[in-house]
Amino acid sequence: MGRFARVLFLLLGLGLLVVLVTQIDLTKVKTYLHEMGWAFPLIFLPYIAVYACDTLGWRLAFGPSLAVPFFTLYLTRIAGEAINNITPLAYLGGEPVKAHLLTRFQVPMIQGMAASIIAKLLISISQFFFVILGGAFALSHLVTRPDILWPLVVIIIIAGVLLAGLCYALRVGLFRLLYGVLDRWQLTPSFLERWRTHLRQLDETIVEFYRQYPSHLLLSLGLHFMGWMIGTVEVLAIFYAASIPISFAEAIAIEALASIVKAVAFFIPGSLGVQDGGNVLLLALFGYPSSFGLTFSLVRRMRELLWISLGLLLLLRHYGWRSGAA
Repeated sequence: MGRFARVLFLLLGLGLLVVLVTQIDLTKVKTYLHEMGWAFPLIFLPYIAVYACDTLGWRLAFGPSLAVPFFTLYLTRIAGEAINNITPLAYLGGEPVKAHLLTRFQVPMIQGMAASIIAKLLISISQFFFVILGGAFALSHLVTRPDILWPLVVIIIIAGVLLAGLCYALRVGLFRLLYGVLDRWQLTPSFLERWRTHLRQLDETIVEFYRQYPSHLLLSLGLHFMGWMIGTVEVLAIFYAASIPISFAEAIAIEALASIVKAVAFFIPGSLGVQDGGNVLLLALFGYPSSFGLTFSLVRRMRELLWISLGLLLLLRHYGWRSGAA
């Protein structure tokens, strides 16, 4: 994505955010935040466990021979996810960063990238099942809004087809298939030709993992799904802090549908504007006022900012302070 497009999408997101803020009573938002009081810090705790589940799932994608300590993997994941959250690269920009950071611990770059690709796919598959679960819990609200229900069904079907295709491609060799098509039509660009050997090695590493460790795949998938479920606790915490009652099933539905809103805005850095407007509309679908919808989105933004800041500090620690010391 070119610089002009990135700036354009960022400005679009900012514009949407400005429009959103001007349409909502900010006094009520301030009141909701004030009512959270002492319970406010509790909202930020669930994602400690979410990151732990995702780190354990990622750890399994390396196979049984990885000697990197869990805490190191945990911090590496935080650093990589910070890049994922601030770059408009479909939440993939941080994966090479994770692999590169692990080379300090004698983890080959190819193995690191293979594990990141496998883990990213398993996270997406677990999200797919989580969205189906959330959609089922939200059905009573969605049937009254066919303008939302049918686009959601289409998105789920498209996502399912894409994930099934990607699973097949990774099992037989994604880049082997890609090069086969490009070579057949003589369309292989020069930059891909230079990477042919490395990408073939990446293919072989992923295919070998699929064949040797199917149990790791299933366990990793379960851990990532658990991560999505634990993310629901954040929804419960926000509602609890604001003294608004909510059922666990409704919280799952909100978390699942909110994850779709964030995913479809991948081309905007941080999903700025789209994610916030989507959260307001989503909570309105469940009967909550727009002022609380914006409060909900702002609190989640604070959590994202906290983890992004921590991740960037970790990257600065590795690239900046270390270089300065040298």
